[in-house]
Amino acid sequence: MAIAEARLKILFNQYMNGSASAKQEQEFMRMVNSEAQKETLLDLMDSYLEDETFSQGLSTVQKTNILQTIFQPAATKEIFPLWTKILAAALLLVMLSVATYFIKNQDKSIVYSQYNGELVPGGNKATLTLADGTKLSLTDAANGKVAEQAGVSIRKTADGQLLYELKEITANQQTKPNLLYNTISTPAGGQYQLILPDGTHVWLNAASSLRYPASFAAFKQRRVELKGEAYFEVAKLNIQAAHIPFIVASRSQEVEVLGTHFNINSYEDEGVCATTLLEGSVKVSRPAVFEQILSPGEQALAGQDLQVLKVDPLTAIAWKNGLFKFENANIYTIMKQFSRWYNVDVGYEGKIPDNKFTGEVYRNMDASKALRILSYAKIKFRVETPDQPYARKKIVITSN
Repeated sequence: MAIAEARLKILFNQYMNGSASAKQEQEFMRMVNSEAQKETLLDLMDSYLEDETFSQGLSTVQKTNILQTIFQPAATKEIFPLWTKILAAALLLVMLSVATYFIKNQDKSIVYSQYNGELVPGGNKATLTLADGTKLSLTDAANGKVAEQAGVSIRKTADGQLLYELKEITANQQTKPNLLYNTISTPAGGQYQLILPDGTHVWLNAASSLRYPASFAAFKQRRVELKGEAYFEVAKLNIQAAHIPFIVASRSQEVEVLGTHFNINSYEDEGVCATTLLEGSVKVSRPAVFEQILSPGEQALAGQDLQVLKVDPLTAIAWKNGLFKFENANIYTIMKQFSRWYNVDVGYEGKIPDNKFTGEVYRNMDASKALRILSYAKIKFRVETPDQPYARKKIVITSN
């Protein structure tokens, strides 16, 4: 038995490191498929998982669960022969090694160096996730139909919009669209427009997402979920003379409208969720906390409570019109917008300048030109590039 165990250990190591010959692999599989060697094999696999390469980031419970998944009770061995589980184990360990490499590199200190290149502005970039989990890159998709589901045709237009069109559906299909939810997501450095099935026009800012039904048919309300920032021009929808309200849920608040133009900024790194009304009427609410109806030119700042201000609404939607627009804004407000649009991190060194900024900058310019607004205010900065491929470039604001 001791000789067999020793031989199994040799073959196991050769198989796992890829040095086993075809003859050795066959011998290994014969031994693996023997119930007599199961305990030895379990010990070998356990030791292999204890190796530093694979154990970093895994708890004892996780390792045990992996082994239990690979080696089921003997009652199931007729369905899944032991040698097939070993093959699965080898594949699993390879995947773990890749994940561990990534984790280890993430834990390393990133070294930055001076970057003299250009930071290009964002553009029309987005990913559409269909109800079945299929992901479609709208950035690379050709113009025309990109998908069709349960009587709804989805097209990408020449001017960079996503358009939903209801097709004639049969009685058997009538309930299906109502169960399908799509999500459109923009990365940092991306933006996109879409026209929902009810005709509502939505502009989605960078690093944002919108989840919505593929069809609003038979719904008593049109409800969508927003993360990030978007501008809405809501279409009025009447069914049998009844108005169908449009509701945007974001960051524990709801904005309800019947037909209006408004902007919602609900980024998680902002202190509050800002809803700015341009036209019509909206109700901003959080159940049992607050409820306020806005008039055009008003902005609701929702945090622990609700504050309503009179503002220039064109400042809130400047991004939608291709501009950065600031009114008495501090450096943090400016750099948050630059970070999302130019897909960079932002760092601060020393005493942070308390300058206030008022002005406009075009979003289609390279960062070097957009950042002149900082130079004009005598704020110093530099751009750095990381030595790790997963990290972003960084703009560092320094004290004067």
